[in-house]
Amino acid sequence: MSCDSGCARRRRLAWATLPAILQVVLLASAAGPAKSQQEPDRPAAQQPLENSIDRWNRMSPEQRERELSKLPPARARLIRQRIWRYNHMRPEEQQALRRRYQTFSELPPDRQQVVRERLREFRQLPVPRQPVVHREVERLRLLPEPQREAAMNGDEFRGRFSPQERQIIRDLTTYLPN
Repeated sequence: MSCDSGCARRRRLAWATLPAILQVVLLASAAGPAKSQQEPDRPAAQQPLENSIDRWNRMSPEQRERELSKLPPARARLIRQRIWRYNHMRPEEQQALRRRYQTFSELPPDRQQVVRERLREFRQLPVPRQPVVHREVERLRLLPEPQREAAMNGDEFRGRFSPQERQIIRDLTTYLPN
């Protein structure tokens, strides 16, 4: 089944929203989990995304603003926009993002840092290159690992992407597989 431009736009939006979701999780965690919601044998940092996002959405506007006020104004504004987008995604898109976050949250801290750095680098790529790199990440994420590795080691891949883009693609497809 082919994806129309609206579907592609929604996927890009979901992918771009992941950093904001990570930030919201940190903010919501700073506000503290409700004891009744936390699984007894699981540390708060490893709670499912549902608890963090739901906790954020249950915060009063005053609590949200208090947490956002701890950030630079531009960052707080960006988080507000991304949370609004997240809350206006279709449920299946939210679920896909939750699964990606769950995968991310299960990574060791050093790999989480690599993913954060690559997402930051991705956002700093020239605007015309971002959709090209994003499409390649999405395409490769669907491949079984041996095929993905073969594609990333091929001459065509090396010819189409800069060393920085190749590193972004490699790390994101390795640490955030489908």
